Amino acid sequence: MLKQSVKNKKLTPHFGAVDLEVLWSQLVTVVDEAAYAILRTSMSKIVVEARDFGALLLDPEGQLLISDAGVASKIGTNSVAVKALLKHFPVKTLRPGDMLITNNPWWIMGHLNDVAIVAPLFHKNRLVGFAECMAHMSDIGGCLSASPREVYEEGLIIPPTKIMEQGVENATFFNLLKANVRVPLQISSDLRGLISGCRVMQAELSRFLTESRLSDLGALGQAIIEHSKKTMQKAIRRSIPTGTYTGHTVIQAGANPLEIKVSIRSRNGRIAMDFSGSSAQQEVGVNCTLVYTHVWCAYIIKCLLCPDLPNNAGTFEPIEVSAPEGCFLNPRFPAPVRLKSSSGHFVPDAIIEALQGVLKQRLIAESGNKFAILFSGRHESGHAFSDSMFIMGGMGARSNKAGLHCSSFPANSSNLPIEILESTIPVRVHHKKIRTNSGGAGKHYGGCGQDYQFESLSDNPMIVRASHGKLAVAPLGLLGGEDGAIGAILLNDQPIADKTPVRMKKADVMRLLTPGSGGMGRPNKR
Repeated sequence: MLKQSVKNKKLTPHFGAVDLEVLWSQLVTVVDEAAYAILRTSMSKIVVEARDFGALLLDPEGQLLISDAGVASKIGTNSVAVKALLKHFPVKTLRPGDMLITNNPWWIMGHLNDVAIVAPLFHKNRLVGFAECMAHMSDIGGCLSASPREVYEEGLIIPPTKIMEQGVENATFFNLLKANVRVPLQISSDLRGLISGCRVMQAELSRFLTESRLSDLGALGQAIIEHSKKTMQKAIRRSIPTGTYTGHTVIQAGANPLEIKVSIRSRNGRIAMDFSGSSAQQEVGVNCTLVYTHVWCAYIIKCLLCPDLPNNAGTFEPIEVSAPEGCFLNPRFPAPVRLKSSSGHFVPDAIIEALQGVLKQRLIAESGNKFAILFSGRHESGHAFSDSMFIMGGMGARSNKAGLHCSSFPANSSNLPIEILESTIPVRVHHKKIRTNSGGAGKHYGGCGQDYQFESLSDNPMIVRASHGKLAVAPLGLLGGEDGAIGAILLNDQPIADKTPVRMKKADVMRLLTPGSGGMGRPNKR
């Protein structure tokens, strides 16, 4: 039951369990409507098909209240974009219809291709929160034919900027953007898709507040955060006994293996993760900014302990993440960061290894993860193309069931249909099939990876880059389960190195073998 109580001479609503559930669910719908608007108005395959975007509702202090049900790295976010942007554009200077933009990798999801648009949300001329809509742009300029050594070489850096002022587009910004990307119509359209998402969230939030007879989100937001915080703290106390747990994993960065080392301290319903001892930052773009490292720490803990708890500031408040400045999980500017997913996606593996002794019934073996494939070139008409797709490996075996074939974990992006790829990029897919027996044996088998082969049909050379992160190191089984099969990249039947941009000519054939995944438990226990 919704009640009013006197506190500091102001009426403050208090929410019963039923009221909180109903209003919370309605607020989720507000954000979902914004996400649907982004899907309906964007142009690139990485947004529309792979769904690599997110829509967030934050309170006036920049605390996350609600996220859409999109890709994990965008919704399980520790984005500090709102708080950072407000240092450049104080609240008192913002007006209805204003929108801010940035792609600072140290503020949002870790590389320049991820762009965030932030809009102040008003109700009855009062600031009540912020919308943050972000998406992976299929191109942001920069060098594609080699490995950049600084973030400056990776593309256009967007400083804190007003992309919209009281409802009017910043024409100078759009002209600057179009002059720096290969597919200006596609990128500007995707940004306008994010603008649409912010506009829908403004309209839906005002409608929600009016119908709910709430003047703002203050009390409701606090109730959501407090409930989520207590739920997560209770789960930590129940599942991870007081103590310190250590884990590690190894990934590839060129010829050098990189170590992820984590120490997890559990105490009083809180956990602190420290990545001291992990490898130093690299000259190639596999570095993860701390905000991106934090995402995967928070996400895997949520999956292990509270999978049904919605994402908000309370859910993640009991989880502290630190990494020494200058290591590849917290690099110093201007480190290259373009391929951050090739390392960040493996942070959960180290955490799972650390906690396997206390979470035996909730574990997942190492997954084969996914390839991120970039295509860039020109059609015979002269028009440029630049787009990306994902090819999934196997998902690791779970404690009580087999892993899934060709399903990504921890990232949950979607596969691109062959018909969509072939209709927009000059390639022909020869085959796309399950790599039989690539999952590790065990009491529960690991999921199998994919065998994906395509041929270039383009009369013009095109740049293709396949990025993974862990091809030559087998995904490990857990609790006696066997390892999954390693992966490979082949060009005209010759192996090439991971993350290497290649110029494919007409009739060249690329074959991608995504790794399988680890099994769970000893095979003789089946």
